[in-house]
Amino acid sequence: MNILDRIRQFMTKQSAATRAIVLLWEGNPVWTPRNFGDLAKEGFEANVTVYACVMEIARSASGIPWLLYRKGRGNRKIEIEDHPLLTLLRRPNPWQGQAAFFEAATAFLMLAGNSYIECVGPQRGLPKELYTLRPDRMKVLPDMKNMIAGYRYEIGGQKQDFEANAVLHMKLFSALDDWYGLSPIAVAGRSVDADNEALKWNYALLKNSARPPGGLSTQGNLSDDQFSRLKKQMEEKISGADNAGRPLLLEAGLDWKPFGLSPTDMDWLEGRKMSRVEICNVFQVPPELIGIQDQKTYSNYQEARKAFYTETVLPLMDRICDDLNNWLVPVFGDNITLEYDKDEIEALQEDREKVWTRVQNANWLTVNEKRSATGYDEVDGGDVVLVPATLIPLQGATPPPTMGDPNLANSQNAAY
Repeated sequence: MNILDRIRQFMTKQSAATRAIVLLWEGNPVWTPRNFGDLAKEGFEANVTVYACVMEIARSASGIPWLLYRKGRGNRKIEIEDHPLLTLLRRPNPWQGQAAFFEAATAFLMLAGNSYIECVGPQRGLPKELYTLRPDRMKVLPDMKNMIAGYRYEIGGQKQDFEANAVLHMKLFSALDDWYGLSPIAVAGRSVDADNEALKWNYALLKNSARPPGGLSTQGNLSDDQFSRLKKQMEEKISGADNAGRPLLLEAGLDWKPFGLSPTDMDWLEGRKMSRVEICNVFQVPPELIGIQDQKTYSNYQEARKAFYTETVLPLMDRICDDLNNWLVPVFGDNITLEYDKDEIEALQEDREKVWTRVQNANWLTVNEKRSATGYDEVDGGDVVLVPATLIPLQGATPPPTMGDPNLANSQNAAY
């Protein structure tokens, strides 16, 4: 029994609420409550801001290297540079490398609030491949004994069931769902719809010569033939960006009267700005990073990027790292831990340099304490405090010769 099975067994034994939840759904797959297709189509594929936020998070997280450690004596961490687990993460499957794999897994998590990773390998032995699975095709299978009996993948009428420990289910917090995470796009849904409608409105305005709409007036009535010819002329000759500025030939006493836009009509631009900022707030992406230049939350781009990693990417990496340590790492051994390399994040290099300088100047710390504070392994003989050779106790300081010998002081004054 692996560690995940032990956790689930413990939860089932200890929690009466868990048993009640499982009893309600046991024997039936729990369907995803939201339509992932609509979220992906209207939110991700049709909205520039959502796409930019999701891919900014996914690409930033996927580019961080992974490190593996084993516990030594005295809880010392010893880095492992060559290990089957690291090899698996660098090449999860024949079609994806590490960056592409974690980009997909993270993007699914940001889109659906759920992300699934399938582990493939021999029944007895180490895993050989990892695959990301589309969230809309996965269903949770509840179970009274272990809470989750497994997962069901459905596509084109075909069903494939997985054991619980064969799939890692990463999910964002949801206050009202026991089985699935809450999609950030669902939270920002109204802002996404408002932004999409504002973009459609702007596009329609552009197709109509980018001018305020107007009307044609006449004292008499138009015949059906005149009306049809006039309508066709307006659609083909003056509508659209390619026809901007072309004159309209009027007949039968027709007169063109343009309609002016009220201040309320002009608020669509400000409304779109507000919607884009609200979407960024949901995904916790500074607007400056995705090209919204009129929103200056931070004084410069570097500060915005640093805040993005500190407040968004690193907490997300902590979640992914914890999930992998609970699900995948125990299969490769009980004495190893997976971590991600913060030192390789360029946006945080300035902060790291400040930490190194501050630790280096802390003369009351031992060598190993300084190495631990900066994320490095302890070394043998490092439990000593080293101080600069020029620093000596005040009581041991020797007074200058002039202070102890008056004759020498007089001779030095005479020389000047």
